[in-house]
Amino acid sequence: MSGSSQVERRAFLRSAAAAVAGAPGLLAQRNPNDKIGVAVVGVGTRGIYLLQQVQECPNTEVRVISDLYEGNIRRAVKTCKNPAVRVEKDWEKAVAAPEVDAVMIATPDFWHAPMSVRAAEARKHVYVEKGLCRTLEEAKAIRKAVRDNGVVLQLGHHQNSDPYFSKAREIVQSGRLGKITLARTYIDRTNAWPEWKFYTAYNIQDVPGDAGPDTIDWERFIRNAPRRPFDVQRFFLWRCWWDYGTGIAGDLMSHQWDGVNMILGMGIPDSVVTHGAHYFWRDGREVPDQWHVMFDYPKQELAVSFNCTFHNRHQGTNTYILGRDGSLEVETRWCQVYEAEWKPEYRERLAKARQAYASIGLDPEKAEVPPVYSMKRGEVEVTNHIRNWIDCIRSGQVPRCGIDRAFEEAVTIVMSVDAYRKERKVRWDPVNEEVV
Repeated sequence: MSGSSQVERRAFLRSAAAAVAGAPGLLAQRNPNDKIGVAVVGVGTRGIYLLQQVQECPNTEVRVISDLYEGNIRRAVKTCKNPAVRVEKDWEKAVAAPEVDAVMIATPDFWHAPMSVRAAEARKHVYVEKGLCRTLEEAKAIRKAVRDNGVVLQLGHHQNSDPYFSKAREIVQSGRLGKITLARTYIDRTNAWPEWKFYTAYNIQDVPGDAGPDTIDWERFIRNAPRRPFDVQRFFLWRCWWDYGTGIAGDLMSHQWDGVNMILGMGIPDSVVTHGAHYFWRDGREVPDQWHVMFDYPKQELAVSFNCTFHNRHQGTNTYILGRDGSLEVETRWCQVYEAEWKPEYRERLAKARQAYASIGLDPEKAEVPPVYSMKRGEVEVTNHIRNWIDCIRSGQVPRCGIDRAFEEAVTIVMSVDAYRKERKVRWDPVNEEVV
């Protein structure tokens, strides 16, 4: 079977399986004119953005806001277009509110599973930020609750609703790249301050002046974590500790891996090897500031890699899909296809490029062959990720990053962290659904 045929068959089988697994059990289709009431749980750095986005969707209203820091609540109330919006610090009451049809969860990761499960069991649709959760048991519990109650869950991987990634998937499924055996991804980030050091907004590096035990409900925050005395750093910079998240794996690796999964549909890896380390930022964090992972799919003759560092951003962020007949480069700002360098046509184009460089006095050895395709802005139109979730609530369709894809992401994160902690290769047992 050709590489393009393999990709097309995988994509078809996976979309069909998602439809079979998700569609019949979904809640009854809604009248498009019915207003959907939303609770936003967690309105900090990411949650305030979700609140802004969801209230722009037609016939959608934010009715309940829940957070543990009074500063976040004040900002969210001002941002909300609904003058009657209700504030509820107790997230259980926010989820159970009768005026709420759907819940958006943008809390620290260690709260995702309890909140998602409770919302699904209350038959409320769920939008939850990535990573889905921290453990395999949590992933299974979320999947069961979503399936049993027929709700629409969308995981917050926005690349699924990005036009450049949509075009990349179309190109791959066309067979244009030939047989694909490697996808390479990376995120290199840094600032003058440590990555993840931000408070209520990505551009704020100082603790809010009013943030303290009187304005932060620390007891509620740690109810699902090991007990510790009040720590304003752990509250805001929770990504730096294993108690609350999965480090780079759940925050950044999951984005890049999921983007490749959206394009190739390769699913849970057969095995994973991870190397992580503290090589630069020694600021009290537990989780590494470098994360390097290899995901192997021997049955598909495919490998996927991810590399991340927090001390340099020379390369930035990118994803490469490497086929025999061409290479694809995709990010949220571009989608480009390059001709295979071994082909005679490429060598001819390179010779012409070198001649052109030499003719204007430039070093011909520095000449580069431009891509054979570069997507133009506006060439592909895709509704945004939150609008896709709202549309699926109304239609009963499976969203772009629904529960099956979310489960695959969660398992992959768990495998990566397990491999790092155990300092060995870990494997996925698909029969028993266990990491071994």
